[in-house]
Amino acid sequence: MKTNKYLAATLILVTTLFASAQNTKETVQDHRQIKMGSAQLERDTKELESFKADVLEFQTALEIGDTKLAQKYRQGILNAMEREIQQTEGKVARAKREVVQSSLEKGTNRRENRSNRRTFEGTRDDRRDIRRDRRNTRDDRRDKRDDVADRNELEVRLENQKALHESAKADETLGNGILEKFITTMNNDLLETQEELREDKDELREDRRERRDDRRERKEN
Repeated sequence: MKTNKYLAATLILVTTLFASAQNTKETVQDHRQIKMGSAQLERDTKELESFKADVLEFQTALEIGDTKLAQKYRQGILNAMEREIQQTEGKVARAKREVVQSSLEKGTNRRENRSNRRTFEGTRDDRRDIRRDRRNTRDDRRDKRDDVADRNELEVRLENQKALHESAKADETLGNGILEKFITTMNNDLLETQEELREDKDELREDRRERRDDRRERKEN
């Protein structure tokens, strides 16, 4: 009997330490993502305003018949579109990594949940742990669902940007709503960056809560 209790206590301790290490790693990742997201938001805002300004200059040059000036701004617009496509490709790659990260976090909490269920004795602390496990499971499912949706949305945006860029290269006047549609993709990208930054801050708060729970469990054990 004593051996079983010792094994159970050891299992709880090992699982708790593993979860604590994983939570610390996730917190570091959250801080990194928040820093990157803030820098990305600032960059996207500046690039959008610059793109709009170039579009206005290009359209003005066309109206006054300044072919040389129009060609200059047209090339700048095409270069900016290529840059946006490359940046979106990078965001798609990061989004895919975040889906993998969400799966790993889900697996970590699933292992901790199994450990808590195996050692459940009906005490107040046990019931509190089960309630926390259920809350973490809901959070993990939501995070995974959001990350998958973000990845899918970025992939659609990337294909749209590529198609608009190809149309722009074949149209000297950049007509048929090409520029307006591309600006819409940039606006959507900016809104998505703002939303991701908010989600990263929410995840950081969740990780802090989980670390507090881990510290409490280590003290109790």
